[in-house]
Amino acid sequence: MAQISKNPLISVIIPCYNAEKFLPIVFKCFDKQTYRDFHLIFIDDGSTDGTLRILKEYCKNNPAHTLIVGKNQGAASARNLGLKEIKGELFTFCDVDDIITDNHLELGVKYIVKENADMAVCKVKRIAGARTGKFNFDKTPRAKKLKSFDNGSAIEQYFSQEIFDFLLMNKIYRTEVLLKSGARFLDDTRYGEEAYFMFKYLSFSDKTVYYGAETYVYVQHKTSLMHSKFNESRLDIYTNLTAVIREIKREGNHISVLPYVKVMRAGYSVGLLHFILHSDYRDKFVIERIKNYLKKDVKSLNKCKKVAFYKKMFLPICVLASRMVF
Repeated sequence: MAQISKNPLISVIIPCYNAEKFLPIVFKCFDKQTYRDFHLIFIDDGSTDGTLRILKEYCKNNPAHTLIVGKNQGAASARNLGLKEIKGELFTFCDVDDIITDNHLELGVKYIVKENADMAVCKVKRIAGARTGKFNFDKTPRAKKLKSFDNGSAIEQYFSQEIFDFLLMNKIYRTEVLLKSGARFLDDTRYGEEAYFMFKYLSFSDKTVYYGAETYVYVQHKTSLMHSKFNESRLDIYTNLTAVIREIKREGNHISVLPYVKVMRAGYSVGLLHFILHSDYRDKFVIERIKNYLKKDVKSLNKCKKVAFYKKMFLPICVLASRMVF
């Protein structure tokens, strides 16, 4: 793999849907970045509020950035549009309702260049949406002890979530690897879309570094996709994780990762049942399908050395609870 240049351009892909109230914070985050060689790619995903108007004005005043106008097909399809517009040696993702610290890009670029890695990973800080106004935008987190992972162990780390977070956005990627891997998101899926992309990308990467600085802030809004009520589009999680499982079986590589993918799917099944329990949704066929996935996938726990202890205790209990509640 070729050495990354000393000050590489990094493209940042930002899908936007009805995000007018979040855009001022996004602009502020990037205006404050200590690393200045970046290129923003905004994708308006069919917004019906003032998002597109605001983005047009911002990009008019900042012509180095790119605005794509798409249809309302979800974040996966929007990100695929963004991948086509990458200009830099490096790229990353940012959700429009999240926050990045002022040294987020600086640290990510520093360690991916210093280690000549294919991916650099920071730690994620989670806050409630109500606390956004109290966030210290001048905060500059420090890196922790650097950890390196080869191809197989990086994939295992991602699906086990022992150290890595499942999110796309706390990682900086190399465009050369993207082109080699052909990694894309499954179009028209709205949940769990990161899993398939990450598997495809990491399958062609050689080295990943984790530097542990808490520079990406995942803001948990009550109105966000992950916190909204149950609807059947949430079943896209199965589409994405099942696609990963099929890919592993077809290629015959990374077989050791299969149990971790299934346990991740079990965790999502518990989440889906939780949402259903707190809604008026009662389609018996769908509920039984989720319960069957949970029951089947929990069996893979014993093959996972890196799964957190609480999951080994909690997931089997959830199987029993699902039988009594549904």
